[in-house]
Amino acid sequence: MTLRQILFNGFWIALIMSLCAAFAITAVNAGFGGRFTAEWLAGTAVGFIASLPLSFFLPPLLMKIMKLLKI
Repeated sequence: MTLRQILFNGFWIALIMSLCAAFAITAVNAGFGGRFTAEWLAGTAVGFIASLPLSFFLPPLLMKIMKLLKI
Protein backbone atom coordinates (compact mmCIF):
# COMPACT_ATOMS: atom_id res chain seq x y z
CA MET A 1 0.00 0.00 0.00
CA THR A 2 1.11 3.52 -0.70
CA LEU A 3 1.34 6.15 2.04
CA ARG A 4 -1.70 7.89 0.60
CA GLN A 5 -3.74 4.68 0.80
CA ILE A 6 -2.60 4.03 4.37
CA LEU A 7 -3.60 7.54 5.47
CA PHE A 8 -6.94 7.33 3.66
CA ASN A 9 -7.71 3.92 5.10
CA GLY A 10 -6.70 4.87 8.64
CA PHE A 11 -8.77 8.05 8.58
CA TRP A 12 -11.97 6.35 7.42
CA ILE A 13 -11.59 3.32 9.68
CA ALA A 14 -11.12 5.61 12.71
CA LEU A 15 -14.09 7.77 11.73
CA ILE A 16 -16.50 4.90 11.08
CA MET A 17 -15.51 2.99 14.21
CA SER A 18 -15.79 6.07 16.43
CA LEU A 19 -19.23 6.90 14.95
CA CYS A 20 -20.50 3.37 15.63
CA ALA A 21 -19.02 3.08 19.12
CA ALA A 22 -20.23 6.54 20.17
CA PHE A 23 -23.72 5.78 18.84
CA ALA A 24 -24.01 2.58 20.87
CA ILE A 25 -22.55 4.08 24.05
CA THR A 26 -24.68 7.24 23.83
CA ALA A 27 -27.84 5.21 23.18
CA VAL A 28 -27.20 3.04 26.23
CA ASN A 29 -26.15 5.84 28.59
CA ALA A 30 -28.37 8.75 27.52
CA GLY A 31 -31.18 7.18 25.50
CA PHE A 32 -32.68 8.73 22.40
CA GLY A 33 -33.80 11.97 24.03
CA GLY A 34 -33.54 15.53 22.78
CA ARG A 35 -29.78 15.88 23.26
CA PHE A 36 -28.88 12.55 21.67
CA THR A 37 -27.36 14.01 18.51
CA ALA A 38 -25.20 16.56 20.34
CA GLU A 39 -23.93 13.97 22.82
CA TRP A 40 -23.35 11.42 20.06
CA LEU A 41 -21.27 13.84 17.99
CA ALA A 42 -19.29 14.94 21.05
CA GLY A 43 -18.54 11.30 21.83
CA THR A 44 -17.58 10.71 18.23
CA ALA A 45 -15.07 13.56 18.33
CA VAL A 46 -13.41 12.17 21.44
CA GLY A 47 -13.39 8.65 20.01
CA PHE A 48 -11.96 9.84 16.70
CA ILE A 49 -9.12 11.70 18.40
CA ALA A 50 -8.28 8.58 20.40
CA SER A 51 -8.62 6.10 17.51
CA LEU A 52 -6.89 7.98 14.69
CA PRO A 53 -3.31 7.45 15.92
CA LEU A 54 -4.12 3.84 16.79
CA SER A 55 -5.41 3.20 13.28
CA PHE A 56 -1.92 3.99 11.95
CA PHE A 57 0.20 2.16 14.53
CA LEU A 58 -1.74 -0.99 15.38
CA PRO A 59 -2.16 -2.62 11.94
CA PRO A 60 1.59 -2.86 11.20
CA LEU A 61 2.20 -4.17 14.72
CA LEU A 62 -0.53 -6.77 14.36
CA MET A 63 0.87 -7.84 10.99
CA LYS A 64 4.27 -8.45 12.59
CA ILE A 65 2.68 -10.46 15.38
CA MET A 66 0.71 -12.55 12.87
CA LYS A 67 3.90 -13.26 10.90
CA LEU A 68 5.65 -14.36 14.08
CA LEU A 69 2.73 -16.66 14.95
CA LYS A 70 2.49 -17.79 11.30
CA ILE A 71 -1.19 -17.00 11.06
